[in-house]
Amino acid sequence: MMRKIPDAFVEELRRRLDIVEIVSEYVQLRRTGRSWVGLCPFHNERTPSFSVSPDRQMYHCFGCGAGGTVIRFVMDIDGLTFPEAVVKLAERAGLDPPFSLDETPGATPHSRLDGMKEAHELAAKLYSYILMNTGAGVQALTYLETRGFPRQSLVEFGLGYAPKGSDTLVRFLRRRGFAESLLVEAGLAVDVGGRVMDRFRDRVMVPIRNLQGQVIGFGGRALAPDAKPKYLNSPESPLFRKSEVLFHLDAARRQIRKLGTAVLMEGYMDVIAASRAGVTNAVASMGTSLTEQHAQLLKRYAERVILAYDGDEAGIQAAKRALDVLEQAGLSVQVALFPEGEDPDDFIRARGERAFQRYLQSNAWTEVQFLLQDLRRNANLESMSGKMAFLRGALEVLAQRATPIEQDAEIRELAREFEVSVDALKEELSQLAKTLPGRHRPRRRFERTAEAAPLPKGHVLAGNRLLQAMLLEHRWCEMLMQEGLDELPLPEQTALLAHIYQFRSEHPDADTGFLLDQLDEPALVRLASSLLMEEPPQLDARVLQDYLRTVRLYQLETAYQRVLQQSVQAQVDGRMDDAAALRGEMEALQRQIQQLKWPQWTGKLGTGLKEAGQE
Repeated sequence: MMRKIPDAFVEELRRRLDIVEIVSEYVQLRRTGRSWVGLCPFHNERTPSFSVSPDRQMYHCFGCGAGGTVIRFVMDIDGLTFPEAVVKLAERAGLDPPFSLDETPGATPHSRLDGMKEAHELAAKLYSYILMNTGAGVQALTYLETRGFPRQSLVEFGLGYAPKGSDTLVRFLRRRGFAESLLVEAGLAVDVGGRVMDRFRDRVMVPIRNLQGQVIGFGGRALAPDAKPKYLNSPESPLFRKSEVLFHLDAARRQIRKLGTAVLMEGYMDVIAASRAGVTNAVASMGTSLTEQHAQLLKRYAERVILAYDGDEAGIQAAKRALDVLEQAGLSVQVALFPEGEDPDDFIRARGERAFQRYLQSNAWTEVQFLLQDLRRNANLESMSGKMAFLRGALEVLAQRATPIEQDAEIRELAREFEVSVDALKEELSQLAKTLPGRHRPRRRFERTAEAAPLPKGHVLAGNRLLQAMLLEHRWCEMLMQEGLDELPLPEQTALLAHIYQFRSEHPDADTGFLLDQLDEPALVRLASSLLMEEPPQLDARVLQDYLRTVRLYQLETAYQRVLQQSVQAQVDGRMDDAAALRGEMEALQRQIQQLKWPQWTGKLGTGLKEAGQE
């Protein structure tokens, strides 16, 4: 999709927009010198670290690392894709985008999609009017009020009522020019033996919205106690795909981003009840199993997800499935199951709103605690064989899922409860760890391990200066490409280097801000925006050669240490031929290191080496 947007259009769009003006609609800014500063909208902070540069038309948070152009800001603050943000800003700037968001293979024609969206918006208004203003909606309104839903919640979520009549909505929309075939395709109506009827009848209606706040489907809760099914959702349609939509995410995403946490529930009524209790970062997957797309949606805004499911067997199994999906997306997960037989609405009505908030905070198990509790629930702890089976299962969970700290804590608890020694459990765990595949939550692509030794500052600085030069001027990118630069000291530096090369090959004349808007990995956005916002030292070919030499010296010394360790191990193992070959490699590396350390030129070393601490 990004390749369909001409570079010239994106640059013209940025030229017409004032980033300070747009950011000010979300952040209270004050001028400091040539920049504007304020509290970052992407993380909690008390001291302003969020800076906006009108000169560069960029922003950067020196606390959490968020940064980019005005397009990236709108993408991050509103949770939009790059094309969606371009369309939104183009409308503001008075430009007609040279593409449509619906230009995907096999997509329904844009005008037909617009018709479906309009039909859904009108349907939501009709249902709401019937609930709030007519005699037909009295029973539904009474039901909602007895469930404890105040009028404010009904209005906030746009709740309505679909009456018992078989074609109330169809007649309403037909009079407004909507074809019956479109209503059937959109999921608002059904064709029964050639007669088109309303899909939803005698149900409390809950509008389901996309990230732009547009109604794309409905959830209907039956009023009649014997009605089947109790909950009925819109079918899959060109507008509504259950696997890609989370209920209430359009309204909850800012609070989710602010807190870094999303509360994931099973149904829309749970979310509405949670919101009434002050938990405004709740969303739901609407009765369908959590999908990879759902998890990726949450990953845009959250670092952590609390699974707030019912405590019955179905809820427990759903939570176990969701755990794996969320962890594969790189999210931290906790589980807060409600007592069996109680859903969030029941819990709030019985115990109150504050108790509900406290429950989510204090009763959320870690993944390991939840899985151990599930094992315990199904274990026979009255017999010795049952105890041993439980212990083995618990150790398997610890071996596959737990961090070393969690393993230590849980082993001590198990040893105390079952009167076995800590050492015995640790030995068993060690043996299991060798045979079982680990299933730890994946690290983010460029997350450094806690035990990794910090790299020398000079090498990192040299890598950053090379990247900064490439971001600022195309000629330095060409020069360093010709020099064969393909690796830098840090993994994220090397990844950004690859992105820059690819970007320049596809967009040789485009502004670097276009690259920043395309980056998906937070670590790379953080690095690139910090380099673009920083005032660089004077850069020329000689200075860059110094930085390049510093990086290559680091790479050679690292390679030398690696070969040295291999050589020592070869000698210990008695592999003398391998040891001799490795000594030859070490000698060759030493010669290259000496050549770089004592370059064949006169005078002092360049500015780049001085700054990098390699003089």
